[in-house]
Amino acid sequence: MLLPKKYAALAVGLLLVPTLVACGGETATPTTGSTGAQATATTGSTTGEATATTGTAADATATTGTGGGTSTSGNVFRWRAFAEPETLDPALIQETLSVDLSQNLYESLVRFNYKTLEIEPQLAEALPTVSSDGTVFTFKIRKDAKFSNGDPVTAEDVKWSWERALKTPDAPYIFVMSDIKGAKELQASAVSTDTTKPKVEELTGVKVVDPQTLEITLEGPRAYMLPQMAVWTFYVVNKNVVGKCPTDQPSCFTETGKAEGAGSGQYILDRWDHNQSLKFKVNPNYWNPAEKATVDVEIPIVQDTSTAQAQFENGQLDVLDQPDPNDIRRIEGDANSPLKDQLKVTGNARTVWIGLNLQKGPFGPKDDAKAKALREALNYGMDKQQLIDLALQGTGVPISTLMPEGEPGFKKVDLYPFDVEKAKAKLEEAGYPGCAGLDLTYTTRDREVEQAVATQIQAQMKENLGCDIKVEVIPWKDMLEARQAHAYTMFYGSWGHDFPDPHNWLYELFHTEKIGTGNDPAYSNPQFDKLVDDADAIFEPSRQDERFKLYQQAEELMLSEAPIVPLYQAARYWLEGTKFTGYGTNNTEVYPFYLLKPAQ
Repeated sequence: MLLPKKYAALAVGLLLVPTLVACGGETATPTTGSTGAQATATTGSTTGEATATTGTAADATATTGTGGGTSTSGNVFRWRAFAEPETLDPALIQETLSVDLSQNLYESLVRFNYKTLEIEPQLAEALPTVSSDGTVFTFKIRKDAKFSNGDPVTAEDVKWSWERALKTPDAPYIFVMSDIKGAKELQASAVSTDTTKPKVEELTGVKVVDPQTLEITLEGPRAYMLPQMAVWTFYVVNKNVVGKCPTDQPSCFTETGKAEGAGSGQYILDRWDHNQSLKFKVNPNYWNPAEKATVDVEIPIVQDTSTAQAQFENGQLDVLDQPDPNDIRRIEGDANSPLKDQLKVTGNARTVWIGLNLQKGPFGPKDDAKAKALREALNYGMDKQQLIDLALQGTGVPISTLMPEGEPGFKKVDLYPFDVEKAKAKLEEAGYPGCAGLDLTYTTRDREVEQAVATQIQAQMKENLGCDIKVEVIPWKDMLEARQAHAYTMFYGSWGHDFPDPHNWLYELFHTEKIGTGNDPAYSNPQFDKLVDDADAIFEPSRQDERFKLYQQAEELMLSEAPIVPLYQAARYWLEGTKFTGYGTNNTEVYPFYLLKPAQ
């Protein structure tokens, strides 16, 4: 299924950012099934089948009913998390579950409108004024904005929050700040062990003009900067609270009893019983009456999707995000199912692929003719529609590109259509006729849907190419780290945009500068890098077509060298009970919880 038509219109709006025409856009969103990401939750989770962890919701008394929401008491909304969130510290977030949750606790200067995906002010009074060369943004911060303990949000808090993220070791998403002057130097100094040089302490490109005014200077004009600033790494935390965490526990403000005042969002983290459940309580000091939350949220952690499905159908959950594809098919195929009207779906700005490690054999080096032939053999040998039908119960769309259809700048190309004979010929060209002598292991994450996909990859490799490959299942958090370290030969890859722009796909995932921090296949091509760099420097709205063409050339060049095997574009499903209104999901993340209201 394709993304909504309104999303295609985003292509024009995003490129008008430097001239203050504000149009913008999950972050890494999970595929159908039971986790997330990016783990993702990301995003960015144990070997083998996921074990049911029932937590609070599992202990709730089941009541009869046609779907979620029938047994909740008072104004408490119950939403299932498919895994333990990796973190709720904005500096460390990288997976989709944490993204979905954290948007309720923290705010940034700007945000994506949850319905239109347009960029709009949040902590800022308005969108920034921008210099004529597109390099200086000036923000005015709302005078009434305050943290959940009543402290005012100031320009100093904003600057300190960003500096904190850049100084955090192994912060995974600080690349979104790299276009700010001084950001790279601050981050490099933070991780440097060179004691002969003084530490850089300040983000020089950010100037606090007065308590309500912030001036941001970029390294150069960047068409994607304003939507990039809606990414969670730019969330503002309270220096007076977060700054008191000890150095050996820098995320202490995300623990039970320590979150008061940390953020300015509509909710406060009230409780986190790790691997069991979380609770968000309404922030009584929220500064914007029009968006004040009225419903507390219980978040049981239930890894097993069949357990979660039963809980929803028994009324123990109000929403089931990402039900199992088998249940989706069961509900869609039963005209009399009371759940049919409660099943919702939206297009997902996420694609899934097989990553191939170019740093070592048998898939590398990149320019080795036999290694490339082997990569091409895998591309020709994968029947993507069959994989979707069998592993995902049809809940996806075959794709031959990196970017999903509907993304700004998308161009459809198919360099390696399914062709078993070509696949076998390429396999022989690579020196592995009939797969003789080829020992491969496909490494995937421990979410049910990815394990089902891995089973189909394994079966197709045998049926189409004659290859017996092994499948290795790794906890998601461990896999994220090892994948970036290029520990795997053939591995699960997936990306959902952080903000809707080709830069967020091509630079972040395949530029040489990103090897070790996102470029998991270790792909490197100077021609590709130049095409992306040239496109990134174009901010004039009148040149948007030129910019997109450069990105398209870069993507096609990368695809021709086959560092990945594109598989499918995801769709996101959910089951929505009748007790509450206001729940929804766009192609990036779930709607913020403040929209929830008890049904009348």
